Amino acid sequence: MSEDTIFKAPPVVAVVGATGHTAHFVINELLRRKMSPVAIARNSETLAKARFSGDVIRRHARLDDPESLDSALRGARAVINCAGPFIDSAHYVAAAAVRARMHYLDVAAEEPSARRTLETFDAPARKAGIVVLPSVAFYGAFGDLLVTAARGDWDSADAVDLMIGLDSWHPTLGTRKTIARLSDLQEAATPSRESRRNITVQYAS
Repeated sequence: MSEDTIFKAPPVVAVVGATGHTAHFVINELLRRKMSPVAIARNSETLAKARFSGDVIRRHARLDDPESLDSALRGARAVINCAGPFIDSAHYVAAAAVRARMHYLDVAAEEPSARRTLETFDAPARKAGIVVLPSVAFYGAFGDLLVTAARGDWDSADAVDLMIGLDSWHPTLGTRKTIARLSDLQEAATPSRESRRNITVQYAS
């Protein structure tokens, strides 16, 4: 293969959670930009039935199986994680991206996932020479871009308030799963009523 062929080849971008609502938009946009998407999903049957707008490579992977995930990501320059709940998927996919030295993006809206991803993978990503960037969708990167544009030549701001008005919103299956997962985590972290009563009594004594 000549160098000209290598440089003319369209970039390969893996999309994890490829059968989901958001991932379809991501894959179609990659195709529109003449890139080569690799659709990766946890459910092989759903992946086989998925309808995309162009030629897409399909690969099945278990996110909690490093060998399976590494194999599915093979050949990609970057990975876009659309597999919610991200509190469960982001760590696995970002770790695989660091191992493969490929850029990682995700479309998480939940702050705990984004914070954990940055805290865990900032140093390894810098060492590997890659970008690990969570929450690049509407509720993350869009707000960041708006603030950057509004700030202009200011070095800093005392406070930033973002207000988003939606005329309608229908949460997808992935969003509903994420809400349920975060609710479970919050409930597990909250002391029971009996525990709270005990704490109050001990404090009063």
